[in-house]
Amino acid sequence: MSGVDLEERATDFALKLGLLRNVLRDLGVDGCLLNLAHNFAWLTAGARNHIFLATEGSLYVNGMRAIVITNTIEGHRLCNEELSGLSVELFEEPWFNAQVPAAAVELAVGSSETFLQDTDAALERPLARLRQSLTPLDVKRYRALGADCSAVVSTVARSVTRGTTEWALAAALSQGAVERGIDVVVLLVAADERLDRIRHPLPTTKPVAEKVMLVLCGRRGGLICSLTRVVCISPTLPPDLRRRHDAVTFVDATALAKTRPGTVAGEVFAAIRDAYAARGFENEWRLHHQGGGTGYKSREWKATENSAEVVAPLHAYAWNPSISGTKSEDTVLVCEDGSVEVLTQAPASWPLVHHTVDGVTYARPDILHLPGS
Repeated sequence: MSGVDLEERATDFALKLGLLRNVLRDLGVDGCLLNLAHNFAWLTAGARNHIFLATEGSLYVNGMRAIVITNTIEGHRLCNEELSGLSVELFEEPWFNAQVPAAAVELAVGSSETFLQDTDAALERPLARLRQSLTPLDVKRYRALGADCSAVVSTVARSVTRGTTEWALAAALSQGAVERGIDVVVLLVAADERLDRIRHPLPTTKPVAEKVMLVLCGRRGGLICSLTRVVCISPTLPPDLRRRHDAVTFVDATALAKTRPGTVAGEVFAAIRDAYAARGFENEWRLHHQGGGTGYKSREWKATENSAEVVAPLHAYAWNPSISGTKSEDTVLVCEDGSVEVLTQAPASWPLVHHTVDGVTYARPDILHLPGS
């Protein structure tokens, strides 16, 4: 991996191996097999074990060893590019005769062991807890990713003109992301009436007439940032759009105000729902989920009134309230002192709208208004 300090990475790997081995002892098994991309990336500080959608390498961990199980096509690349600086062993099988990773564990280890895979519920639950508690290196990389994702979306937003198609904007977002080493996980663009009626607008050939929403979920080194920005081209901002965006950013500010250590996610959701009603949009929350925990998955969980997850320091969250015609979304980190840091902070030149909740004022991205004739 480029741009990563190998000493920092090795330290992070050792820390996470220790945490994972504690889980294995608690579960009473010899080892575990990590196949899923988000778990592989978490343990290795960002290594990619996939080619497009297929998993091409797994990592077996027991009390003493960490073994990459893969085929002869991928072994050299994984060890020399993705896993540089990490103390791992390599077990390769011929690509034309490779077994599924679980079947290869005994050969790789040299003996029979009891193990769980990361698709097993008994292991997935504790793994999810480990993934969501970010290490110092995770936080460092997350901040850099957030700044880059924000720069990509802001740059494309300022390039919008009447007649630009959703496809062209999606292409520009993709180019900006890839140029920064960011994988596009979710890419949504909605112009005009599509923004009014579609919550997950895959880009089309539709040209922009007056307004457009840009949504990017970008992944680098396994971590994922989500953000949304809205642009309007008009001599003056339409009053109804102004009212709706003021309301949705108030909901977002309320979510941030409640994202405090010790708060149960169900309580955050209830505050979000009440904020919609307070601004006269009491049923809009029913039309789309409101977000939740994030990190190595775009959403580790989505908040509902019954959510039992507890907000914790060094966990990341992405709330995404929406009202027909607009949306507000950023990725944030709860810091060790309990404060909330916006990882995808809009650049200084971006307009902001301010809301005071529980005595604290929160700045949320406003609509980028580009006056037009």
